Amino acid sequence: MKSILLTAALVTGLILGGNSLALSHGGVGGEESLHPAPSSDLSTVLSEFSDIENFENLLQKLNDPDPFVRVEAVQVLGEIQKKQSLVSVCNRLQDDNFYVRAYAAEALGKIGRLDIALTLLRLLPALDDPSPYVRAMMVATLGELQDERAADSIRKLLTDEDESVRKMAAWALNKIENSQ
Repeated sequence: MKSILLTAALVTGLILGGNSLALSHGGVGGEESLHPAPSSDLSTVLSEFSDIENFENLLQKLNDPDPFVRVEAVQVLGEIQKKQSLVSVCNRLQDDNFYVRAYAAEALGKIGRLDIALTLLRLLPALDDPSPYVRAMMVATLGELQDERAADSIRKLLTDEDESVRKMAAWALNKIENSQ
């Protein structure tokens, strides 16, 4: 529920031309005021992206120089069940900013089933990301997708140098094995 509310706030900020997370948090003048759109408004807000022009504007935000704008765009695309969303989010797995890469991985957990072969093709090679945070998010996504083809790659991460990645790999393998 909290995720839906945050996404609604992010979508609203993007539609209104916001260019940072501060807008979605009401961060004007250093004051933080969380007033996201009610969850019932999420479907209305997301339906605006069925308009190709609005959707194209969202895709353009993926190239914004501000990484937080790219994070917002990736999060919104993770809620839009379109093949173009999936392809665009997959492309962000190579972003220079590790937050963008991590949120792209998270978004793939929501839309990756649109084309599981493409999702695995892009996620599995990215598991060698230099950031343990990103690796953990990618492994979590693979666990959520529950596709047996990811198991061997996840097993290799059971010996990762980072404890959080190792724990996430164990969790993901358990989730995959219990889904069969």
